[in-house]
Amino acid sequence: LAVIASTTELLQGSPDLTEKLSERLKRIERASRQATELIEALLLLSRAERRGPTRGETTEVGKVAADVIESQRPQVRGKPLTIELAVQDQAVSVNAPASVLAVALTNLIGNAIKYTLEGTVRVEVGDGRIEVIDTGPGIKPEDAERLFQRGVRGEGAGGSGAGLGLAIVRRLCELYGWDVSMRPRDDGNGAVACIKFS
Repeated sequence: LAVIASTTELLQGSPDLTEKLSERLKRIERASRQATELIEALLLLSRAERRGPTRGETTEVGKVAADVIESQRPQVRGKPLTIELAVQDQAVSVNAPASVLAVALTNLIGNAIKYTLEGTVRVEVGDGRIEVIDTGPGIKPEDAERLFQRGVRGEGAGGSGAGLGLAIVRRLCELYGWDVSMRPRDDGNGAVACIKFS
């Protein structure tokens, strides 16, 4: 995957690249990045389950959220979509490696961006939790729990995917004693993904 990523990057710098080839290279780049993230998440989960969670590392939730949002901005790809971060409490931190929280938030924020065609994806940190609130098509209350099962994807999921994202998030959260949930928004279209840390 590292070879694919570096070769793609080199090819994208070619001066005689056509628009069609450039678009194909971007697709290869996205696919290799997603595969890398998925492998990292599965390896992380596998190591953590054998060893048990390490409690020595303290991670600031707001900082990881800001990093994840920046890494996910390319996924907006010209959609009329605003991504906002509101850190109401700078002191929200967790006893877990930053990589664990980043994998969970990458899935939740990435899903919100993927399913929201226009409007806002708002990430709020405060009161011992983080919420990802979008203006997408929303979810049915009865589907909220089912989405965390392996192989289940939301309605209207474009592109390819194994439906593993939320199942991995649930496993990581269980490992660290966090509670993850999805619900429809009360105040309009969209969904709310929430991780409670305490």
